[in-house]
Amino acid sequence: MFNLLNFLILIFILSFIIKGCAPLPKEFQEIPLDKKVGFSQILESPQEYEGTNVLWGGKIVNCLNQEDFTILEIVQFPLDIESKPKIDTFSEGRFQVKTSKFLDCAIYHPGRLITVAGTFRELKEGKIGEKSYKFPLIEGKAFKLWREELRIQLETPIYTRCYWGPPYWWPWWYYPCW
Repeated sequence: MFNLLNFLILIFILSFIIKGCAPLPKEFQEIPLDKKVGFSQILESPQEYEGTNVLWGGKIVNCLNQEDFTILEIVQFPLDIESKPKIDTFSEGRFQVKTSKFLDCAIYHPGRLITVAGTFRELKEGKIGEKSYKFPLIEGKAFKLWREELRIQLETPIYTRCYWGPPYWWPWWYYPCW
């Protein structure tokens, strides 16, 4: 017999199933991705994963426009369920994205969050400052530039004064809270 308790349990289970199947942003839905391939796996054995489609994200560090292509340098961060980079976590390194599309560096400027779907090509020699570094090079196919967020942290005062009764300029009604 199907009663109310069974119905509620069914709704509870279905809500977890639906939440676990969060769709990718529309920019990435047509690209076949291998979600099992992570950043650290490619750094460990790059030859094994050449030609693999990946979905990575992070914070843009540099944008460079050439005659026929654009290169983005990105600090990698893990992605959340919506494929947005989680910048409050640990980064495994940097990667570069090369695309034949023109990406305006005034829009794709340093500090913006981005998610990129593309094909891993090789480890490319480069430098971060004076340090030599091997960047995983991704041929970018689809991009999702995330909206800039403004976060404000308000500080609380050291102590607060309490006012009881009429306005505070009446000294006989003023009572400090300590």
